Amino acid sequence: MTSISVHMTLAAVGNCGKTTIARHVLATVTGGALSTLETRSASGEETDATDRDGLSARLFAPPAGGLVLDVGVGDTVDALAALSLIARQDPSLPARLRIVVPLLLDGKSVAGLRWLLAQIPESLRPAVRAVWNRVRDDSLRDGDIARAARSVARQAGARLCVPVIHESPLFDPAHPLVRRRGGIEALAGLPDDEIRAAPMTDMPALLAGRDAAQAALADCRAVAAAITE
Repeated sequence: MTSISVHMTLAAVGNCGKTTIARHVLATVTGGALSTLETRSASGEETDATDRDGLSARLFAPPAGGLVLDVGVGDTVDALAALSLIARQDPSLPARLRIVVPLLLDGKSVAGLRWLLAQIPESLRPAVRAVWNRVRDDSLRDGDIARAARSVARQAGARLCVPVIHESPLFDPAHPLVRRRGGIEALAGLPDDEIRAAPMTDMPALLAGRDAAQAALADCRAVAAAITE
């Protein structure tokens, strides 16, 4: 789908949907290998990029199919330092990188975006794609927060994606239907004959769940297309 070799999710605030975007928007749609940098809070198998040197190595030489790097909030400063270092040495980085910043409809997200953009080298700011996450209805059409985010992105030369990710409980891997079906992608692909074979009491929930999963993943595909432009 894309020639971008590195997608990095970054945020200055927690619980804004970085992992949802890394997994369902970027890794699933673009096919990149998902790697996590969470050295402050993760341990064992949860972490496969344990330090700034490991991060730099992945940015310099990503896998052939591309890399999706999900950076924990506690490692944001290290990630920005690595980006700054590589940007000074590798002029190809802006063309092969997307820095994806999830936004919620609150002032903290906008302030975090402003802070991140101030830390990112000017040459890399056009690689930034801010994405609205957990959107309800048409809540972004107007409002001070939405206008502020557009202004912050525009002034820095970054891009605020028009497609949004609507709020969906199915992005939670602990959701009963998602857990039973092995993931939101599996739920979205549930075949008709399997639904017809289910007990009558289960059929409405399965149909509704499949429709909701397909709608959620359609959001992800639209956002992925906007990110990779």
